[in-house]
Amino acid sequence: MQDFSRTWLEAVNDILTNGDLVAPRGKMTREIPQRTIVVNMRKPVLRVPDRSLSYKFMAAEAFWILTGDDRVETIAPYNSRIKDFSDDGERFFGAYGPKIVAQLPYIIEKLRADENSRQAGLTIWRECPPQTKDVPCTVAIFFNLRGGKLNAHVFMRSSDVWLGVPYDVFNFSMLSHLVCGLLNGHRLAADAVSPGRLFLTAASSHLYETNWEDAKLCLASQVLDQVETPKLLWNDPAYLMSELKMIRDSRPGDACRWWEL
Repeated sequence: MQDFSRTWLEAVNDILTNGDLVAPRGKMTREIPQRTIVVNMRKPVLRVPDRSLSYKFMAAEAFWILTGDDRVETIAPYNSRIKDFSDDGERFFGAYGPKIVAQLPYIIEKLRADENSRQAGLTIWRECPPQTKDVPCTVAIFFNLRGGKLNAHVFMRSSDVWLGVPYDVFNFSMLSHLVCGLLNGHRLAADAVSPGRLFLTAASSHLYETNWEDAKLCLASQVLDQVETPKLLWNDPAYLMSELKMIRDSRPGDACRWWEL
C-alpha cells in the first residue's frame, strides 16, 4: 500500500488540478466531491517537510478525543486558534470525544459478538444542528475485522485536505489503535488483531484558496520515511494513552521515539 505522505500529495495535486471552484460562505475553494483516501493506520503521520505540522497538538487532540473531552481549556494550550470555534468559550458543540467514548462499548460488543459484523458503527453528526461555529465535519465511523486486521471507514461531509486531513488521519488511526487494544484485552496473543486500513471518504474534499500556493510547494517535496507504530501501542490502551500524553507534554524539539520526529 502506498504510504500516507504520497497519498496525501496525490490528493493535493488532484484537487489543485481537477477541483471545481466553489465558494461556501464566500471563501473560494477547489473541491472534488466524493473522494476517498486509503491509509495504512500503522503509518499515520504525514512526513512532508514543506507541510509544517504541530506534532504536540496532533497528540494532544488525539488524547483529548479519546478521553471524551470537549472543554476549551484542555485543548487550547496546544492550538491558539481552536478556541475561536467554541460558541461559549468553554466547550465545543461538535467535539468528537463525547460521542466516540459514549459509543465505544457498543463497538467493542459488536466486534466481540461477531467478527464479521457490519454493524460496528458510531455517529458523530448532530441531527439538525443549531446555528454554531462548530458543526462536526465527520458524520460516522464504521469498523470491521477482516483477516485479523481492524479497518476503519470514516464518512465526512467536509474534509480540508490541507488543514484537516493530516490531523484527522492521525486521530482516526489512534482511535482504531484503541479499539484494537480493547479487543485484544480479551484475546489470546495468537489471535490479536492489528490496525489495518483507514478509508476516509468525504462528500467535499477541498483546498481553500489561501493554501493553494503552499500546497503547490509541497508537491515538489521529497517525502520522509514513515515508521510503523509499535505493537504495544495497539495492544495496551493504557500505554497508548500514556504515549500520546508524553508527546503532548514533551518539550519543543524532543524526539518522539515511535515516529522518529
